[in-house]
Amino acid sequence: MRRAFLVLVAMVLLATSASAETIQLTVNSCCVTEDATTREIIPAFRKYYKEKFGKDVDISASFAGSGTLKNQILGGSPVQVAVLSSELYLEQLKEKGLVSSDWRKNPNKGSVIKSVIVFVTRKDNPKGLRTFQDLARPGVKVLHASPDTSGGAQWAIFAIYGAGANLSNLAFTPEDEGVKLLSAVEKNVIAQPESARQTFVQFDAGFGDAIVTYENEALLEKLKGRDYEISVPRKTIETEWKVARIDRNIRPEQEHAVGELIKFLYTTEAQRAYAKYGFRPVDAKVEKEFHAKYAVVAEPFTVDDLGGWKNARRNIIENAWKKTQQK
Repeated sequence: MRRAFLVLVAMVLLATSASAETIQLTVNSCCVTEDATTREIIPAFRKYYKEKFGKDVDISASFAGSGTLKNQILGGSPVQVAVLSSELYLEQLKEKGLVSSDWRKNPNKGSVIKSVIVFVTRKDNPKGLRTFQDLARPGVKVLHASPDTSGGAQWAIFAIYGAGANLSNLAFTPEDEGVKLLSAVEKNVIAQPESARQTFVQFDAGFGDAIVTYENEALLEKLKGRDYEISVPRKTIETEWKVARIDRNIRPEQEHAVGELIKFLYTTEAQRAYAKYGFRPVDAKVEKEFHAKYAVVAEPFTVDDLGGWKNARRNIIENAWKKTQQK
């Protein structure tokens, strides 16, 4: 009996020791990255870290609209790494003391993947919707996510505004052609779900004629066999997702794995994984490898062309867009 007891104790101690060697990390990433992250990137990183450093990493991941994830982190969610679609959310986390490091010191000023804003229509595009101006036509029903919870929705609103605006002379007044176009399209918006993913749930249920969304999300839905058409406006915005450490939540034993995970997202392996799921990689060689799957945008612009994130948010969303919601 004594021997059996000692064997049992030894087994428990060994299991406890093995568990202690496993590094626990929590990652928050915007909902559109879920498939690439869970199916490709997390398994690949765990394998890489075990082979290179001899330790196991257990990664819990949560996915939602970037605004929702930001609120969860502010509410105490024990996240060590976040991939969000709006730099303003990272700024808010920094202001609250959750982020103390500078994500812009990562490659590409923190951007880990890119895309562009397009819109998706029904099979064969029955209403002939090709431009953002077409979405303002009478009778067209449009979906995009809510900018209160979704970074993708903020990009969508920036794209619509920028498609009509004179980017060399931004005014943000009622006479501004960008404001006029945004107001006209918003009159046709019939629903604003929480996230980019949720817009497709409603679209699948038969709501709407078009979704304003990320190219990568549209490509992923096509890959799943959806009979949708992707319309790429001649003039649209380039989007980006940024990765950052949530420094306040990082314990000493997690420090090394956090740094390695962020570096891993920029590797050829991770960039290819993102590209498989429709994202535009920031790695130039990988982008060239997958170049054929991406649409060519005739007149691309960036959030910097709109005055940067803070100005764009204030002038386009807090001012112009919110006025369209006062019905």
